[in-house]
Amino acid sequence: MFKKKYLLLIISIVLMLAFSAYTFNYSYSEPALIRVVVDNQALKFDVPPINVNSRVLVPFRAISEALGAEVSWDEGTQVVTAKKGSTTIKLTIGDKIAHINNRSTTLDVAPQIINSRTLIPVRFISEGFGAEVGWDGSTQTVSISSKKETLKYTIKGIGLGASLDEVTKAYGAPKRIDDSEYGFKWYIFHQDYKSYAQIGIKDNRVVAIYSNSSDWDSKELNIGTDKTTVSSLLKDPIDRILKGNIYFLITEKDGYTVYRLDDSYLTVFFDLHNSNKVTSMMIIDKITEEAFVPSKPYPEGLSKAFELQAFDLANSIRVREGLSTLAWSDTAASSSLKHSVDMAVNSYFDHNNLKGESPFDRMRKEGISYSTAGENLAAGQQNAIFAHEGWMNSLGHREILLGSFKSLGVGVAFGGPYKVYYTQNYFTAR
Repeated sequence: MFKKKYLLLIISIVLMLAFSAYTFNYSYSEPALIRVVVDNQALKFDVPPINVNSRVLVPFRAISEALGAEVSWDEGTQVVTAKKGSTTIKLTIGDKIAHINNRSTTLDVAPQIINSRTLIPVRFISEGFGAEVGWDGSTQTVSISSKKETLKYTIKGIGLGASLDEVTKAYGAPKRIDDSEYGFKWYIFHQDYKSYAQIGIKDNRVVAIYSNSSDWDSKELNIGTDKTTVSSLLKDPIDRILKGNIYFLITEKDGYTVYRLDDSYLTVFFDLHNSNKVTSMMIIDKITEEAFVPSKPYPEGLSKAFELQAFDLANSIRVREGLSTLAWSDTAASSSLKHSVDMAVNSYFDHNNLKGESPFDRMRKEGISYSTAGENLAAGQQNAIFAHEGWMNSLGHREILLGSFKSLGVGVAFGGPYKVYYTQNYFTAR
């Protein structure tokens, strides 16, 4: 009797275990597939996203194109590239080091190839293009807000990070290549002073752009946009830039406003005598701008670049205003340079020198015979761009710059209390 009860008990336990195993298997389900939603639109992938060490990897081409980027693949180097506007992202299969423009960063998980598709970290690529990324663990959903921007800080399709080859395709050969106070080279472009642009190149990449032409790609922010609209588009300007551990103040703010973008600084110049409308813009790579220390002395060779740029800027704005261009005068440049050097060496700032000689006395001494003549001075401006824009916002200087002269010579000297001195001598030969 005892053996029967014991046997029945064993059979009962076995049946219970079998039933438990059965019910456990019956309720099992596969893990939910990871969903990726961009701007409320669910993406479809031929290879599903995967989770590696708590990082979601998705097919490179599909996510890049969904974010509006152009993509390319180099079989030889195993490098994938995505480009959108001024941002270029490069990743290498099996390598945790990725690149955004000229900056490198370390990924938690390296890109990998699965079923002939390259999978990359979704958060990195999305945030690299300025999108916001969210994760809902309960639904296994990645939500991406691409923050599609209407503003474009590019000119003729060229933005920060673009290659020199791309610049050449858009603009052709430069008129000249100048040094800059930043250490990069300014490539000067214009067609008879139309479509004037200075493109800053370092290591064959664009690190800066300045232009007073309407070739900027943004319709909302371009030459002629009023200051109120700019303020509503760009919100809060900055009044200082941190370089190392020192803040450098932005002191002259009437004629221009500086904005900090994600990876750059944008300076918008306004024409105070034309209803505060945008007259030109300059954008500089963040790393480049923050590495430049204004308090350091300029190399002597830079003065020639400033002289030629001041000449070009005068002609470019004259052409934009429907006026004739000025011819370069070596004699006027000699007169201008001597006065700039004199001001720097003797620490003064005035049209009349310490001997009491006026600009016209100095031009006559240089052998210039003129029917009309004029002079513009500036001191302390970081470069020729700021000097030029300052002249345009000073009514007397503006009248000379846009006056009915035929020739111009420019002289720039370093030193003295203002660090840099600019002189422009204008004249029409008798």
